[in-house]
Amino acid sequence: MEQKIEEMTKLLLKLEQEIKETKESLHSINKSIDKYDKYAFLNVS
Repeated sequence: MEQKIEEMTKLLLKLEQEIKETKESLHSINKSIDKYDKYAFLNVS
């Protein structure tokens, strides 16, 4: 049982890290899109 809890804890920590990295990359993608949108908007008007 102790072993299982240990494994679960490690798994959760790993997942947490992956989620954090995913959020960070999504955030930078969003920033790029924002820049592109502003650029596209300036081009149109």
